[in-house]
Amino acid sequence: MNILLFDAAKYWSGGAERVYLCCKGFKEKGHNVVLVCLPTSRLNLLLKDRIKVYNIHPIFDLDFFAGVKIFYLLLKHKIDVIDIHSPKFYWLGVFIGKLLNKKVFITRNVEYRKKGLKRYINKLLYYFCNGVITVSEKIKNNLIVDFGIKSNKIKVIYDAIEAKSHQKDIRVIYEIPQDAVVLSIIGRIEENKSQHIAVEVAEKLFKKGYNVYLFVVGQIESKSYYHSLIKLVNKIRFKDRVIFTGFVSNVEDYIYSSDIILCCSKHEGIPRTVVESVVLGKPVVSTTAAKIEEIFDEHLLKLVKFVSVPNVDNFVFFVEEVIKNIESYKKLQLKFDIKKFSYERM
Repeated sequence: MNILLFDAAKYWSGGAERVYLCCKGFKEKGHNVVLVCLPTSRLNLLLKDRIKVYNIHPIFDLDFFAGVKIFYLLLKHKIDVIDIHSPKFYWLGVFIGKLLNKKVFITRNVEYRKKGLKRYINKLLYYFCNGVITVSEKIKNNLIVDFGIKSNKIKVIYDAIEAKSHQKDIRVIYEIPQDAVVLSIIGRIEENKSQHIAVEVAEKLFKKGYNVYLFVVGQIESKSYYHSLIKLVNKIRFKDRVIFTGFVSNVEDYIYSSDIILCCSKHEGIPRTVVESVVLGKPVVSTTAAKIEEIFDEHLLKLVKFVSVPNVDNFVFFVEEVIKNIESYKKLQLKFDIKKFSYERM
């Protein structure tokens, strides 16, 4: 079968990793795989020697010139199935795919909800596609409510995790004392991830007497937001304790080297880093945007503290509670079935 995937993530993200694992899995199963992504995407580097990769960057939803290129690719590679992972390609992919009588699927990673006129317009989009894939039951239920999609048209497939058997403690690289409290927030740097909350939490804990360091792990997507973070760190005179790593390929090592993982996002699906942290036995303090209750049982959820009102003071309260009981978290004997999140299942 000939499969075409679309992704419009500028930089590396959980969504881009999902596309990478889909391409890898489809290829291993003997399918011919073609990918369309942006020129800045790391997928170009990771997949260029494995599958056909094309760079197309639509300026707007129904960009005519981008549409012509997509039309050509569908014919050239005799595509049978289209899997669209980014809103930037939704309209072009669905309408050109249906024009050529192809099977078209939309993948939804995050629960961004449409309102007003946009909600009615998007009903048309979901009407024409053959099916929808979501990463959580919560997103599926929202789609049913918002767009009237039949339940049997939506399939929930959780993000995959490629777990490494060994992790490395990287504190020594950054000259962080072994008795320090290390927090990490992981994800591309942009407003939705709310890294500023993590910075302020770390600073308040330091003032309370804790020897705190913070890893801000992830590539810069919003330069203006990144500059605001740097300005904040300098304003509170905390630059020696906040470490911006940029993109890293060894995220597991940062999780392993941390005491507590923070998720401050306003909107999420099922954050891969939160799942990986629980798998590695690390406590997590997260907003309720992370929909992980549906994949973890009560025993595993003991590692997660949810902040219902995501402000700095509430995060400080829960993080301090975890710090005071950190030894009890380390003693938890947790069992987790990693096969549930294998990329082969995707």
